[in-house]
Amino acid sequence: MKNYEIEDIKSFMNELLVNEKYDSFYLYEIRLKTSLDYYISGKINKEFYDTEEEIEELYDYVSWGEIKHTVFELIKGNRLPISFKVILMFNRENIERIIEMNNLPIRPEDVSNLSMNIYYEDEKLLVTTGSSLKIFTLDKTLEHLWDDTVGKYYI
Repeated sequence: MKNYEIEDIKSFMNELLVNEKYDSFYLYEIRLKTSLDYYISGKINKEFYDTEEEIEELYDYVSWGEIKHTVFELIKGNRLPISFKVILMFNRENIERIIEMNNLPIRPEDVSNLSMNIYYEDEKLLVTTGSSLKIFTLDKTLEHLWDDTVGKYYI
């Protein structure tokens, strides 16, 4: 786990909410405090869909690219939010890629998630990395690779 304090908040938020840099991530959840409190779970309600074909095409969580416009509409305005927390998860294909490219001794299905926690409060923006495995291992290579990946490409 690594913490990053974002100096250029406006630029980072533009990348997050307008550009496509984070679109392939999944949204785990968002908590937003403006004039009202908002909570959005990124977990897809599969019972909403009618056919097995529709359900088979879904992952468990919505992609950030599909939901960010809704979040942007909640955030934009003349005033900054009081606070917000966005938890994004690296998509399954990229988890597989990072494991394969680095010849890690772990199976992709053993990784629960690689996440970025984005937290804004008191005019400070922090990004914290996180990794969660379904198995126990003392090997922290994947965690360190994820920290480095976020630092190089997403901050």
